[in-house]
Amino acid sequence: MWVEIFCGLIVYRLFRGFFSDDNVLDVETSDSRALFSVANRFEKLYRGKVYVGLRIPDADTGSRQNIDMVLVTKGEAVVISVMNLSGFVSVNADGSWVCEGGSKHKSERLLDPVVETKRRASILESYLEQRGVALPKGYFSCKVVLPNQELRLELKGNKYALGEFLEFKGKREDIQSLKNIKRSKVSRLVIQKTSMFGFAPSTLQVLYSPRDYRSEGASASEWKEVTVRSSTEVLFQPENSTKVGKFKISSVVSLCLTA
Repeated sequence: MWVEIFCGLIVYRLFRGFFSDDNVLDVETSDSRALFSVANRFEKLYRGKVYVGLRIPDADTGSRQNIDMVLVTKGEAVVISVMNLSGFVSVNADGSWVCEGGSKHKSERLLDPVVETKRRASILESYLEQRGVALPKGYFSCKVVLPNQELRLELKGNKYALGEFLEFKGKREDIQSLKNIKRSKVSRLVIQKTSMFGFAPSTLQVLYSPRDYRSEGASASEWKEVTVRSSTEVLFQPENSTKVGKFKISSVVSLCLTA
């Protein structure tokens, strides 16, 4: 029996080698890995249940709409689009994205992913309501995730400030959570926000990279994470100024700290 199985595996590999498209398989495998990696991370982060690869009937078009994943927690459901892009992304005036370079080595135009994700969330909400599921107002929210480290998304129209990071101000438990974020210990921190439709987030996630004097940068496994209130403030003294500025942490995208 084992001989038959072994021979069958050889025939299968030969058949796949002659007739399969390796590039397509590589792309599909990469996208699938990214999808399930994000799903696993979100389940651990938000302590909810993630449903991957939904196909929801759309009454308007008569076809099914693909939804990458839906995160369901006690208080909300988040429709998530995972875009495993690589290269450089710029945004046009109409909101569409243009991805250049990357693994495909060509320019690719994409519809506004935020608008598309909101549209799919609306379809899912209508689908559930038609089947008698009572949903509270604002139950659905959206998120677009770009998991590929080889992607560069340029933020335009944002302000950059150069100066000295001083400390955090806020509730005692939040300050306790942030106690390890010091210039001597941390090289960079990133603020992640999740909001409901029309509502500002009450809490947000602070990801920070411990400083490593032996090498530059940090791998994904080295990032640490804490959750604090969005009302927490960052005290920052701009360069060539004697006045200390206060910024709500919810208005900050990232901080790069020098030792």
